[in-house]
Amino acid sequence: MKKKLLLAGILAAAVVIIPGCSKDDTEAPVITLLGSNPFQLEMLDTYNDPGATADDNEDGDISSSISINDGDVENRIPGTYEVYYSVTDAAGNSADATREVEVYATTDALATTYTVFDTCGSGASAVNFSYQQTVSKINSTTIGFNKFGDYSGNNAITATLASDGSITLPLQQALDIGSATEDHEFQGTGSVNNIKGFVINYTDKNNSANPVSTAACRAWFERN
Repeated sequence: MKKKLLLAGILAAAVVIIPGCSKDDTEAPVITLLGSNPFQLEMLDTYNDPGATADDNEDGDISSSISINDGDVENRIPGTYEVYYSVTDAAGNSADATREVEVYATTDALATTYTVFDTCGSGASAVNFSYQQTVSKINSTTIGFNKFGDYSGNNAITATLASDGSITLPLQQALDIGSATEDHEFQGTGSVNNIKGFVINYTDKNNSANPVSTAACRAWFERN
């Protein structure tokens, strides 16, 4: 009888000990991004996140617990931005993931009206002026200006736009800018580098001057 009681006690102790041998949950969840990564976003378009799923070895589908931070995405300036995802399971194990969002410039996005703040020259001799400017889409890579440099009749100047927001103003002659004796040449580069619009650094060469004069200018284009 004593042997049976002793055996029962041993078995009971074994039953108590077994649960204590189970391993704690230390495995992190797995986040799977939906949609493209990197994600292509046209400049000025609204970013709508494609979402993500999260699976955990113990808790199963915990997608509803994912936290998404897309506050870094700036749709007004071309560049690469990041969206952050994080999730934590019931045991406190966390996981995170990152999606890249590539904002690219288009001539459609730049085609609108602007107030231009233009400065030619430097120091005491600098000339500052502002004017209204309409930028139009010529094609997918070319924009046109209706009044570049604030010269009347100067409506045939164009520039090329790259997807990264860089702008190239090739050498062009403005043969009719209000007076046949004031023919100018323009050339420069710029970029979409601020949330209000873009900037172009250019040279304004006056071929009618004697001697011929060239001014270094900087034009800020701010959307109206």
